[in-house]
Amino acid sequence: MQPDVIALGLALGVGLLVGFERERHPDTVAGVRTFGFAGFIGGLSALLTPTGATPWALIVVSALLGAAGAAGGIVTARRIANSQEAGREPFPEIGLTTAFALIATTLLGGYAVLGDRAIAVAAAGVVFLLLYMRDPLHALIRRLGQEDVRAIATFVLIALVILPVLPDRAMGPFDAINPRGAWLLVVLVVAMSLVGYIAQALLGLRAGTLATGLLGGLVSSTATTLGAARRARDDGAAPMSATIALLACGMLPLRLLVLVGVGSPAMLRTVWPWFAAIAGVTLLGALASLRRAQGMTADAQAMTKPKNPTQLKSALAFAGAFVVIRVATKATLVYAGMSVFLLVAAVSGITDMDAIALSAADESMHGLLTPHEAARAALVALLVNTLFKLGIARVAGSREMLAAMLPALGAAALLATVGAFLV
Repeated sequence: MQPDVIALGLALGVGLLVGFERERHPDTVAGVRTFGFAGFIGGLSALLTPTGATPWALIVVSALLGAAGAAGGIVTARRIANSQEAGREPFPEIGLTTAFALIATTLLGGYAVLGDRAIAVAAAGVVFLLLYMRDPLHALIRRLGQEDVRAIATFVLIALVILPVLPDRAMGPFDAINPRGAWLLVVLVVAMSLVGYIAQALLGLRAGTLATGLLGGLVSSTATTLGAARRARDDGAAPMSATIALLACGMLPLRLLVLVGVGSPAMLRTVWPWFAAIAGVTLLGALASLRRAQGMTADAQAMTKPKNPTQLKSALAFAGAFVVIRVATKATLVYAGMSVFLLVAAVSGITDMDAIALSAADESMHGLLTPHEAARAALVALLVNTLFKLGIARVAGSREMLAAMLPALGAAALLATVGAFLV
């Protein structure tokens, strides 16, 4: 009987936890005692279920408690609507959230008896947080524009609709491509870009120089550098534009560390000191440039909003680039060897660091490259990418912007060169 007593106590605790949050709302139809009873009754219903049988008692009790919560909410809303309180809207809240919370709490109480107790506690914590964060979540959603909502919807399409239906087997030249594996990497890259995009959208004009550069590096360091260069050319604000570009460039190695870590932990252990050092010198250069740009913070607000990174054509373009680089990687390693692969990595670094880093990590994971060879290829690609950013600063920007970025990116290029020889 001891395990049953513990399980019932846990079911009661789950209910009390959720009820503690509901008790904070004066108009709620259920508080800490009601939710405590819901969790406890869910646990009792589960105990009454014979082993291996469908827990119909738990299901019925959950439905009844949910219906009772909704009915209580309707009654409360009518009472408020008929009251004389000024400024109150009729039917402001009919208690659907509380009703669903009662259902969830009852089911979790039963699951604490029938299933994994750790999962029951974790799920109760999630329910608590969802209830507690109601106002911030509502405020967050209201601040999103139509384009931002479209970005999230497109990501759902990319991650939850397209990904599951793709075949999970190697195919194509050299069996280089696993469609589901390749698209999963697309989802990872798009997810990281989407975080930066939504954060920039929420900050809006309040985004200062640091936020503009760092979040821009999450979305696309190349696009951010190009935008900053054009700003320097048009307005002459070279120190501020250089700061934003350097912050974005400093985020790139950190972003790559995440991608490499997912693809090949062994490669990550080899390359992380070099990538971290490159990110460090670049970000330090950005802070030095920021000190020189005191009094010019309005320029950060004038940066154009980045393009939606979840557009289907953008995802398909990245997937296409990744496929091409994967096939080129396989072909060069099979027929030409490591030296030609480094050339492929260098060319790829001009256009897409994510694709070549993921390709090298995947080859390292499958044994076609050693972790050191994969790290060398990634450093060569980052070296070329860094030099390309300096070219953007001069061609699309100005001589002053190039001079402001050269110390930091020059040091980053030197580190990448030394790392490519030493790893």
